[in-house]
Amino acid sequence: MKQKAEEKHIVTYAIILGFIYTVFGAVEFTLGIYNLFTPIDNASFLGVAPADVFGGFAALVIGASYLSAMSLLKGVRESLGFILVGMLLSAVYGVIYLLIVCADGFRALLASLEGEAWTWEWLMRGSAGTGFLRPEIWLFFISLPLAYLTLRTLRQSDKT
Repeated sequence: MKQKAEEKHIVTYAIILGFIYTVFGAVEFTLGIYNLFTPIDNASFLGVAPADVFGGFAALVIGASYLSAMSLLKGVRESLGFILVGMLLSAVYGVIYLLIVCADGFRALLASLEGEAWTWEWLMRGSAGTGFLRPEIWLFFISLPLAYLTLRTLRQSDKT
């Protein structure tokens, strides 16, 4: 009975995360398509979701993966696989965008060593759009507790 309650918490967490990923993905994708036809300099939604067709599509796929875990409420234990795939994709894209921000910082450091003035612009407006405010980075960190809960549930079910 305790495991059923924990599974409901996992599904609720996954649905909320999937909804957030889907919203940000749809906004990024729509802004990216709009930006293809009417070029706007630094187009973003509320300064957080940049205009990015491929990043938006990836966020939509991650959101759909998390939302597919709803069948776990019906008792389909294989739905935990959707959460695992969503977590893997979330980790991949979160780490990629985090590495892009770090590379922008390294570029700023090298430029300052060459004599240019140091600036913090790379942190908030790097080559990946919104820099460290990129939603995929923060959603990756938000998905880490879900990863722990899901893996713990899988280990407990293996023991029984």
